[in-house]
Amino acid sequence: MSSIKEYMHEIWSQRDAEIDFLCPDCGHPASAFLKIPGDQDEQFEEVSCLNNEDPHDWTVIIRHDDLNGFSAELEEDPEVDVTIDVGGNAYDDWDEPEPEPDAYGIFRRAMADWKSNVRELSTPFGASSRNRMLFVMLYSILEAFLSDAIIGAAMEDVAVQRKMLKLDGLKDKQVSLDTILDKPDIVREMVKTTLQGLSFHKLGPINGICESCFGKPILPRDKDDRALVMKSIDKRHDCVHRNGVDKEGTVHEDITREYLEKIGGIFDEMAKALDYAMRLVQAEKFFEDPDKKEAEGK
Repeated sequence: MSSIKEYMHEIWSQRDAEIDFLCPDCGHPASAFLKIPGDQDEQFEEVSCLNNEDPHDWTVIIRHDDLNGFSAELEEDPEVDVTIDVGGNAYDDWDEPEPEPDAYGIFRRAMADWKSNVRELSTPFGASSRNRMLFVMLYSILEAFLSDAIIGAAMEDVAVQRKMLKLDGLKDKQVSLDTILDKPDIVREMVKTTLQGLSFHKLGPINGICESCFGKPILPRDKDDRALVMKSIDKRHDCVHRNGVDKEGTVHEDITREYLEKIGGIFDEMAKALDYAMRLVQAEKFFEDPDKKEAEGK
């Protein structure tokens, strides 16, 4: 098992980096936003160009030393001009704010605005840039809600934190008594850091977290609605990163006004399900669960 100090050092040393260059093969731009360790002399990252028809993959070598800072070059073609912009340590500010309270209320107000935008701005054409942007906006609203709701609940409730310890990246960690003495909130910080590293648009794993930590899944039970949601994850990626075109070069022409209203309604129900599950968890602290009582023969 890895040392907890090594794990926290690995997380806290990470920096945000943006890589940009022109593809030597086709001339299309290539860019990537990465999290890189700030204390490694050399590392390798795979970056693809934005050619929708035939994207090319390149290995970027990122180097760092105290004298010259960060630099980058293509392993396959060192003559290509590669720019790298590295931000500060993401954990330099220990007073970062907690997620806002009332995440569900904020979600509902944002959804009301989004639905108004769909009525006013969407077009009948499923390949419309307007519709694609409205679709991505919808995902951003859901992601922000899931992040604020789940992280906020974990920060407030030790029982939820305990369930979070089963997540990948945490379940194999051990904390020494010395570490706890030095930093009594170490487990809370580990849970927070792990959750902040999740991609909340990956609704499959997030559904698993909701079910294991709050007792209820959030994905729809209806198999057709569930399939629609799972297919929307790749569709979102294509709309954000590939101008609405999939890897085979097919344009997503089904993002119609009806599709937006349908997927928006499903996301509404998913958020409602999570909020309800979280309220039940809170209520159980004050009221004994009658089903549990009956199962225990009391």
